[in-house]
Amino acid sequence: MKAGRFTGPRKVEIIDVPIPEIEVNQVQIKLEVACLCGSDSPMFNTDYEALKAQGIQANSWCVDYDRDEIYPLSTGLSLHECIGTVSESRSERFKVGDFVLGIPIAQHGFFEYLTLSEERVYAMPNEVVSKPEILMSQPLGTVLFGMRKLPDVSGKSVAIVGMGPIGLLWSAYLDYLGASSIFAIDKLGYRVEVSKEMGSTAQIDSSNEDPVEAVKTLTDGKMAEIVIEAAGHCEMAIDLATELIAMDGDLLQFGVTDVDRFDNYPAGILYGKNVSVHNTVGAIRPKEFLEAADLIAAGKINVKPLLTHTFKFDDAQTAFEHYVDRLDGALKVLLEFP
Repeated sequence: MKAGRFTGPRKVEIIDVPIPEIEVNQVQIKLEVACLCGSDSPMFNTDYEALKAQGIQANSWCVDYDRDEIYPLSTGLSLHECIGTVSESRSERFKVGDFVLGIPIAQHGFFEYLTLSEERVYAMPNEVVSKPEILMSQPLGTVLFGMRKLPDVSGKSVAIVGMGPIGLLWSAYLDYLGASSIFAIDKLGYRVEVSKEMGSTAQIDSSNEDPVEAVKTLTDGKMAEIVIEAAGHCEMAIDLATELIAMDGDLLQFGVTDVDRFDNYPAGILYGKNVSVHNTVGAIRPKEFLEAADLIAAGKINVKPLLTHTFKFDDAQTAFEHYVDRLDGALKVLLEFP
């Protein structure tokens, strides 16, 4: 079967590897569509050899710094939004032909055939909406999983820092839940424009407008009752989120951080505002993925504006370049498998 791996910074290679034998309670999925995510970007864009030379071990959960040569990174890294059809099963839960979402371990989903424990496989609707649309159950499921940390948002003002695909999904879901005001903030104007289709009530392009002053004006100085940090990979996003939050507000750090610790964390400001700070990681249970699929299939969450580009599996290099470099208004970049 075909598989992908990173052979160096910004270098993707497609290779042939054996199809693994499946074990009891496992399922093998012939992937049909996968989608790039912001958490895949560092795997492509980072020079891990240079980091090692500096004594830095970013993303050590998936990069082996003990090797003499870090590259190539492990085969299968990095994809984790994957959907396809069961091609072989030793599980009582799934049969050959079932259409499913697969959640790879540690983002190792860059395979034509994905072998997973049945606990990491979820049945998906196959005929109501397109396959790329229902694939958005994975990122939307992580939004639903994060939402459990927050209070009821109905009638509340919410600011979202970062209007990448995950920030846009947050906007759509908060709109569905009845948030009264949704402030969409990003430094890329095209993302802010798309947020209009995803439920935002105010669009703030931080490349030419001060988001703090904008939110202050929109809230008559009260600031946002809830702030979602959905940018990730950027310490400054927390600083901005801290400035946007109202007294007694709730701040959710959703974006992926690349470091375990960083200086200048605004602890005193958060303390002074009596802010409840929440953290969340990717969804790890079926409940949210299945609820997300139902929302999409029922037309309650429209994900079509996110689906901007599609490439063949063999063109993964171009796909990653489009996604990471945000070319041609890229939001969700899809890979179609042979």
